[in-house]
Amino acid sequence: MTEIEGAKERSLFVHRPNTSRERIRDFLFRSQEPPSLAESHDEPSLELRKGEPFPFVIAIIPAYNEELSIVKTIEGLRDQSRHADEIIVLADNCTDETVGLALAEGVSVVETVGNSAGKAGGLNFLLAQLLPMLDEKDCILVMDADTVLSPRFIEATVRQLTIQTERPIGGVGGIFLADDDEWNLVRQLQANEYTRYRRRLGRRKGRALVLTGTGTIFLVKVLREVAASRIAGRLPDLGKGRAVYDVSALTEDNELSICIKSLGYRILSPKQCTVATAMMPTWFSLYKQRRRWQRGALENLIAHRVNRHTAPYIARQLMTYLGVFFLPFYLYTLTISLVTNSDINFLQPLWILVALVYVFEQTFSVRKGGWRAILLSLSVLPELALNIFLDVVYIASFDGALFAEDEAWGRMRHLSKLDMEKNGKPHETVMRNQLPSLYGTHKSRMTRKQYFIPNSIIFALVAVFSVATLLPIYSLQTAWNIISVYVVIGFVATLGRLIPVRTS
Repeated sequence: MTEIEGAKERSLFVHRPNTSRERIRDFLFRSQEPPSLAESHDEPSLELRKGEPFPFVIAIIPAYNEELSIVKTIEGLRDQSRHADEIIVLADNCTDETVGLALAEGVSVVETVGNSAGKAGGLNFLLAQLLPMLDEKDCILVMDADTVLSPRFIEATVRQLTIQTERPIGGVGGIFLADDDEWNLVRQLQANEYTRYRRRLGRRKGRALVLTGTGTIFLVKVLREVAASRIAGRLPDLGKGRAVYDVSALTEDNELSICIKSLGYRILSPKQCTVATAMMPTWFSLYKQRRRWQRGALENLIAHRVNRHTAPYIARQLMTYLGVFFLPFYLYTLTISLVTNSDINFLQPLWILVALVYVFEQTFSVRKGGWRAILLSLSVLPELALNIFLDVVYIASFDGALFAEDEAWGRMRHLSKLDMEKNGKPHETVMRNQLPSLYGTHKSRMTRKQYFIPNSIIFALVAVFSVATLLPIYSLQTAWNIISVYVVIGFVATLGRLIPVRTS
């Protein structure tokens, strides 16, 4: 008799499951064929605090055709200083060897049935079955299938999650860094972004705006509250899933983060909790990814409307679009100045100092990314090109969200260089197979009652662009003064990022 068969036979005679571990094992044995063995480790279980046992932890790995990375992801979980009590691969419409490879690793696999709502729909399907079996203080780790956690991730995030504070913590996420995939310029530009993001989160003592889907631990109690609040109408549920995730959200992790904060919880991403995740390999795939992220963020703010919980997100978006507006306004004003042969000196020593300090801070902030990160930052032009590229993304995303355009996104993470034509676009066959796709919340927004939102915004935009176009012509000095104020504010912010702060 094999070990699995013996375990199945013994399960017929055990008492009714009354612990989280027993209930989950019973569920997995009944729902999976062949059943996996329970996760078991020789080392003694860590205590959470003196005399307090470490909570039960389930790791869920949503996977769509992840045969190239799933084994490495599971191995990363097995290398943790405190292991997950159960590892479940959520196979969502997989057509490759993901399921077989996961089973060969001895973990549990749950396959979705008829899911057409992407990652959020798959997670809702599984969480609807798991949450009733778990205790409130149990923990659920949700992580991407192309991600490897840092060795102390589970231990550190759970300890942080269960700290007793005046304002409780609802979720603790990882800070994503670049994996060790083949180097190219696009990947390095993203790696620099993420290195700076890690530093800035550390300076904020881990206070995060978003819990990333690459790796986040939640309390079961919090996920139950989110689902109950959607059902009761206290939180948006535009996809009408009546579950933890809103299936209409393009960025379900961002939307869930807003929900958790709306329920009165804090969210954190401590600097020591990192994950290595796949970078977008081409400009085309990066464009698709960032446009989905940005439009998803805007759609989520439209869904949640203006309140004290969304105010920081709205302020951040306003600053982003102010930056998008600045570059063309600066170039336009400069052109007017040159054409009219103005005596305004736009190459004063102060502006050169501002530029040098900015380059220094950008380079200093990526120093831990290695020599390639430093050289790329010192080169200036590639990162300037990335900023212009992202400005285009922000404009396209704003247009899509404002007019609720019908738009679909495939699973862009899977587009490798082998899938690309020479022009950087995916093969037609790849595009056809990117199903199911994700859609924005346009269907629920395109009602007569909500038309006033884009109309009022369009009126405001027309007014702003009219003033910006006429101002340099009629008062060039005023236009330069506005530019100077913006640059000085940015300069002060840059100096602030260079001031050492305690990040522990």
